[in-house]
Amino acid sequence: MALSITLKQLSIPENKRLLVASDIHAHPQLLLRLLKKANYSPENDILVITGDFVEKGPDSLGTLRTVMQLCKNGPVYPLIGNVDHWRYCLLMSDEIDTQKTFVANAISYREWWPSTWLHEMCREAGYEVTLDMDTPSVFPILRKLFAPEIEFLESLPTLIETDEIIFAHSGLPHERLHELVGTPRKQYIKWDHFMEDGLSFQKYVVVGHWPTALYSTETAWYNPVIDHKSHIISIDGGCGVKNDGQLNLLILPGGHVDQLSYISCHDLPFATAMDAQEGSDQGRFIHWGDHDVEMVEKGEEMSQVLHHGTKVSVPTSYLYESKGQLCCSDVATAILSINPGDELGIITQLSDRCYVKKDGVHGWYFGKFTNKETES
Repeated sequence: MALSITLKQLSIPENKRLLVASDIHAHPQLLLRLLKKANYSPENDILVITGDFVEKGPDSLGTLRTVMQLCKNGPVYPLIGNVDHWRYCLLMSDEIDTQKTFVANAISYREWWPSTWLHEMCREAGYEVTLDMDTPSVFPILRKLFAPEIEFLESLPTLIETDEIIFAHSGLPHERLHELVGTPRKQYIKWDHFMEDGLSFQKYVVVGHWPTALYSTETAWYNPVIDHKSHIISIDGGCGVKNDGQLNLLILPGGHVDQLSYISCHDLPFATAMDAQEGSDQGRFIHWGDHDVEMVEKGEEMSQVLHHGTKVSVPTSYLYESKGQLCCSDVATAILSINPGDELGIITQLSDRCYVKKDGVHGWYFGKFTNKETES
């Protein structure tokens, strides 16, 4: 198993666009929609995907196969992600305890996610995922049946470098890449809150892994976060990890950061705003990792809670208990600025308001809207 850091060098021609996606997490149709929205073509574009293809969505196998086909059709360069790495290691292990851990984790993950990579492989192979399954017999069969997908994961590099950019799944300690090659990759493919660790680089470093929404306590922002001072760009829009997340795509003509733009896609129902609404700059964003609250007054649709001593209103349906602590699912308190005709993603609809996504930002809308089948 190739568990050390590997590096691929890329040259981006001036007449090509460099497209960058990250953290697809078992949503192949969303990736294809995003590429269609970008008018992607193998003749004109070079695509980099910074890892995490499997888990936390409906179709891990389909995602692997979609990306494998994209690689066959044109210049597409994926990286290994921490979830891809760990699932690969679990599947390839001959230790029974490790195999049992894979099974137990897959079963527990079904409480939160619609499918798992192991469930999908076993379903195609005619096996049922149970705690007492005969893993020493089943796993070798899975490795044989799904050899193309396994070999694809084995082939993925840890880092990609161009003239202006270094791509990593989650982070890297410095840009002396020759010193990193050959060292264990595990320590650098799961670097949580990378942008908060005070690092800076000469080249731009583009990462995924950590949803960009988790970098804010005030605004529910799921678009890429671009720090031109430290030369770090984080692009994970929370696809699969967040119920209201999105898949982001950087677009860099000629691979140049100074010409960067981005687009996104999500799976939320689409709507068109009918009424104008003035926004509020004041807001609080309660999210995973900082979601403990205290009940003040419970209501049928909206409740008053304390979050770090500040009273805020949140949907009652977003409240739940975890280990005896009242918690709140990801929600922002901001009121969005909205004009008639604006395209919205409907997250939660209540009797007098909707929690919506507009241009990658989440907040509340009190106006009327008309439903749409697809995005513009």
